[in-house]
Amino acid sequence: MTAAAEANFVATRPTPRRPRNVVIASINRAEGDTGVHTHARMLEAGLRDAGVGVDVISPFTGSRKWLPLFAIRPLVLTKFNKTWGTLWHRYFHAAALRENLARRMKAGGVDVIVAQCPVSARAAMDVVKRRVPVAMVCHFNGSEAAEYRDKGELDDPRRFDEMLKFEERVLREVDRVIYVSNWARENVESARKLRTRSSAVIWNGASAAPSDALSRERLDLRDDDLVLINVGSIEPRKNQIGLIDLFAAIRGTHTNAKLLLVGDGPQRWAVEQKVEQLGLGGAVKFLGHRRDVPQILPVADLYVHYANLENCPLVLIEAARAGVPIAAIPTGGVGELQRALDCDFAIDPGDLRGTLERLQPLLSDKNIRREHGQRAKAAFEKTFTVGSMTQAYINALSFA
Repeated sequence: MTAAAEANFVATRPTPRRPRNVVIASINRAEGDTGVHTHARMLEAGLRDAGVGVDVISPFTGSRKWLPLFAIRPLVLTKFNKTWGTLWHRYFHAAALRENLARRMKAGGVDVIVAQCPVSARAAMDVVKRRVPVAMVCHFNGSEAAEYRDKGELDDPRRFDEMLKFEERVLREVDRVIYVSNWARENVESARKLRTRSSAVIWNGASAAPSDALSRERLDLRDDDLVLINVGSIEPRKNQIGLIDLFAAIRGTHTNAKLLLVGDGPQRWAVEQKVEQLGLGGAVKFLGHRRDVPQILPVADLYVHYANLENCPLVLIEAARAGVPIAAIPTGGVGELQRALDCDFAIDPGDLRGTLERLQPLLSDKNIRREHGQRAKAAFEKTFTVGSMTQAYINALSFA
């Protein structure tokens, strides 16, 4: 294209329009504590604050006729066959979502739909038939099918292949894919050789810090304890069982160290057993599933993230918001998130001695912890607020 032709193309290209009314489509209930649930709530609140009309449409926002079918799913999933339970969930929730989206579309005034997963994106595209653009937020690391399989909820190879192909069709057909990290875009588009219609990267954001932080006394901690914290479901991917090895090494030189494990999950018993075997029973506190994580984080001196694979974990952003420095295994999107938060302390599970040397300044000096915590907090306020995330979404959802 010549320079003159390119200039003419730019001049005549339609100007993207800021969305006035957005529909967030999800197959999940509104209630829930996963990162996807939190993201949807933050996006909804942020868009409203920015003056954008928002409707959250799910399988649960319409007729109650679907509820008996939804109730069967846990029985199928836990009692009979987990693969059947997964497929049941996806099929019937998609059917209900299509019905509810069709009802909303008839009311008119929808500028764009933001789907929270491939199933909700497919349902949206089936309903709108290109009359309204559909964007999909890619929350998974590389494949939703692989995540189901790794959790033991999709153990049929044929069904796994079918789900992979379904994902690929959706990723290619939606008008825009929004990734929550650069690593995720690279992992999905380059590793799987997928060509999307368009894509963007928008990091997650978090709301303002709560004012009612817990005291150490309420958590049975002393003022002179060196408090480390880890938040997440207790499962192999989150790797708390490996974290115990690092904490045992830290206790070797910092006898006042305490570790708070916030969360629950299938590997909790194994982690508890390891804690007892290493004689750490009085130093590791299992807080279980909590809904007041933002109030707990400020009591910590250091947030330690030990997951084997992550995309854009919201808890790292929440730790930075609380002014808590972060040490993490730089896997997946975690490394880029740490760099953006200006708190890049890397953990190497294969080199505990080297990890301890890198962490020693943080572990030994509260002034260094305070400095890095404040730097992380400043980076949060600049880049990771709900307002920042929302403006990026408004830009990404402004279609011609």
